[in-house]
Amino acid sequence: MLVEVTDTVSLPYTTGMQRVARELLSRLVPCPDGTSMQVAPVLWSPAAEWYRTLTAEELDALANPQERLPTSTSIARRIPDPLASAVRRVLAVPAMRDLRSRARRAARIRRERPLVHLVVGPADTSTVLLDLEAAWNDPVPRDRLLPSIRRRGARSAVLVADVLPMLHPEWFDSVLVRDFTHYLDGHLRNSDLFLCISERTRLDLLDVARRRGIARELDTRVIPLGSDIVGAALDDSPDDIGDEVGAPITRFLLMVGTIEPRKNQALAIDVFDALAPRHPGLGMVLVGKRGWKVDALIERIERHPELGRRLLWLEEVDDARLSRLYRDAHLTLTPARYEGLGMSVTESLQAGTPVVASNAGALPEAGGDLAEYADVDDVAAWVRLVERHLDDPTHHQAAVERARSHRPPTWDESAAAVRAALADVFATPHQQVL
Repeated sequence: MLVEVTDTVSLPYTTGMQRVARELLSRLVPCPDGTSMQVAPVLWSPAAEWYRTLTAEELDALANPQERLPTSTSIARRIPDPLASAVRRVLAVPAMRDLRSRARRAARIRRERPLVHLVVGPADTSTVLLDLEAAWNDPVPRDRLLPSIRRRGARSAVLVADVLPMLHPEWFDSVLVRDFTHYLDGHLRNSDLFLCISERTRLDLLDVARRRGIARELDTRVIPLGSDIVGAALDDSPDDIGDEVGAPITRFLLMVGTIEPRKNQALAIDVFDALAPRHPGLGMVLVGKRGWKVDALIERIERHPELGRRLLWLEEVDDARLSRLYRDAHLTLTPARYEGLGMSVTESLQAGTPVVASNAGALPEAGGDLAEYADVDDVAAWVRLVERHLDDPTHHQAAVERARSHRPPTWDESAAAVRAALADVFATPHQQVL
């Protein structure tokens, strides 16, 4: 089985999808003894127009991701505002992004030529391609690749986190919506198995398939995701990692997620602004990289009078630092307008920290009766819920105990469920899946 990791290896930072891909793949490779299904991570080789195995350096990058800022953010940071904002807007124009993609592809072809000996055999009836990552960013659109390999007898499967770019395109960059549509259409029309991270995502996928005129029956299965990254990262972190948050903050609210419209960081800041005057030691920590369609929100954050004091924005955070933030937070806020699951909910509960989340998408599915919920636009309700945790120690401690009782699936269990589904669909007594 070929698992494409082109996007995961090439990105200098980790998003939610890359985290899921790494956690699952690290447990799918090597395969357990006695199983015939071999799993191999691969990269797209533009020089060969097919996949190749990874070099030693790429395998290390896959296992040990480096947290660096995206190129566009790094460039803009070296330029003073307001010119920096203009640079970001120019770099985000679809034509400019496509031009940069073509330039990167040409450069990669040159780099790839010495590595053609790593190219795997052509697609045939023994080939299964599994998409675990954000493969809509990959060089070849799935609505072009999958029909091609299917004609040669190959099959494919995909992990679906959500289908939001097709349900709510207004929340996303136009290039992402375009690429995601090609990606999902390719899978809907050609793939044999859809691994969904929640029941809400599974139902959304079927709804989109119906809207797109997909008549065939889809094999959809819910794969619960692990959240034990928190404990593992804390166990492995050095003793001198240091505190992320210090004076004048004595307790803080935490929000984790890319700065983008659907994550709704604006509401979290509204809550902080309402409570900060009454709670002098309260802080707000935002963890997440700059996304799209958020220029006004970014300006609000960067001009906030408490930025750098009681309002902190951390863009580069590795697993160990994120785990400590979850553990040390007084409360985690997840006010997203929609989530395919809500890993910040499960990871916070895993760390023993209470959660207040919106009642949108799969967030109630993620938090169950262990979290508290409010409407995504009801700031007053959020303020009341959060302030009770600040003013009522008995209420807060009960929420801490509920969080500590959380027993989510482990990543080992998630990987076992993925392997069982793949074996059920693709493995046969007479054929080894490559």
